[in-house]
Amino acid sequence: MMIPNLYSKSSKGVISLDALFSLLPLLIMLVLVMDTEAMIVRQAEDASHRQQVFDKLASVADYTVKIGAVVREGDIRYPNWVDETNITNAYTTHPATPTSNSYADSLRERAGLRSLYIGFDGPSDSSGASDSSQICIYRLVVVGDDKTIERLFVCGG
Repeated sequence: MMIPNLYSKSSKGVISLDALFSLLPLLIMLVLVMDTEAMIVRQAEDASHRQQVFDKLASVADYTVKIGAVVREGDIRYPNWVDETNITNAYTTHPATPTSNSYADSLRERAGLRSLYIGFDGPSDSSGASDSSQICIYRLVVVGDDKTIERLFVCGG
């Protein structure tokens, strides 16, 4: 009995077909892996951007309640006691809108944010800061001569 030669001219098509069926699942797996990797990279970039915006907003909020909008008497600053004249509940975007506030505008530009809202009204109020792409944080502050405690919202994107 003779063993057939697998590499003869008559069986080259069978070997090619077998190789094709072997490589096809590998190619499909490669495409799926590359697609999954691209999705993970997009999610990581989005999370990184949101974290950067959050960090900037935290810096703006801390600056506002410690230095920027505090009550001053001579050279003395009172942290967490906010002067309402610096906060006018303005929502600023780039370029500045007619409802802009120079304090919030300058902070928005320095922080590199597209929009910034600083005010006592929450983001769900008619402040313009209720966009789903906005990140909001707040700080508890003392306001006015009667020293009431309120939440100061800082929202941006």
